[in-house]
Amino acid sequence: MNSYFKKEAHSIRQISDLKFGMPIIVEDAVGNALIFSIETLTRESLERAEKFFAITKVEPYVVITRNRANLLKARIYDNDLARIKLPKKMSFNWIKATADPSLDLDYPMKGPYESLRHGNSDIARIGICYCKEAQLLPAALVIPINEVTAKELKKEGLLHQNISNSTIPKKFDWQPKLISSGHVPLSDGVSSKVSVFRDPISLSEHYAVEIGILDYSLPILTRLHSACFTGDILHSLKCDCGDQLNTAIERIKEVKSGIILYLNQEGRGIGLANKMRAYKLQESGLDTFEANHQLGFEDDERDLSIGAKILKELGVKRINLLTNNPLKVKSFENSDIKIINRLPLVAQITNENKLYLEIKKEKSGHILV
Repeated sequence: MNSYFKKEAHSIRQISDLKFGMPIIVEDAVGNALIFSIETLTRESLERAEKFFAITKVEPYVVITRNRANLLKARIYDNDLARIKLPKKMSFNWIKATADPSLDLDYPMKGPYESLRHGNSDIARIGICYCKEAQLLPAALVIPINEVTAKELKKEGLLHQNISNSTIPKKFDWQPKLISSGHVPLSDGVSSKVSVFRDPISLSEHYAVEIGILDYSLPILTRLHSACFTGDILHSLKCDCGDQLNTAIERIKEVKSGIILYLNQEGRGIGLANKMRAYKLQESGLDTFEANHQLGFEDDERDLSIGAKILKELGVKRINLLTNNPLKVKSFENSDIKIINRLPLVAQITNENKLYLEIKKEKSGHILV
């Protein structure tokens, strides 16, 4: 597969620029286009961008994911996304409301939407991919521009990426980089070593906590734990995450050694801001997966293969995996790490998290015992 980026720094800048509200330039075999994140789009930047509408031969459009398009009853011709034409009376609020479900009640008459059927959707797809990597709402404004305009904008400092003849990923593949490690004493006199790995695309950091003295000749008791600010730090009753983390640490202490992989993939990979948006939607009666869909995300946006990559860097070959999630088991199938046993991780069921756990069992196959 062709590398999507010439340099890792290039992708970091593009993700950062979208977060700051700046557009990026992407070129495919057909031509160039400006991509704006709709979440960070401002009225001022839209006004500046509108001057390009008149000089392009290709219509600008909004791109949203399949799940968001289904909610808005927009036709989908590009499998996993919809490219929606801008209406003649397009407004800043129309663009924002198309992307953000929190505005659905404020702007209920956005449609009907007219989706683009023909043309290449590669630029649209990479726009969604970048927004997800930035943990922004997965929606972008795409404005085709001619080559002369692209050159002028590059001189002004906008980043340019040529994706011609490249494989368009849904997620960016990367190898973890070990940044640092150090010893951390735990309660009960147990020692641990914390190693920090960094994602070179988004700069997210993930932590490997090696507890006790590991015997690599035996399967190592291992827990893949995705960060949960509300559960791990605030001890929220809404989920079982904090309870699972504490239970996993105690289970490892019981057998004298093991590994906790603490992955910064908050909210099943959508980030804390989007997770709070999902919580707000759940207040209206939606479950955790339905809320994700309204935001435009999939059920689970995590890259669970990170776990196997980090374990390989640590020299681990065989594990006993503490999990109730079949997706975590599946994430090791094409890796160099062999799962000897899947061990259940029983957390406390409360009135507050009972429905959440039942939904996970019903819709994502979690094995609750």
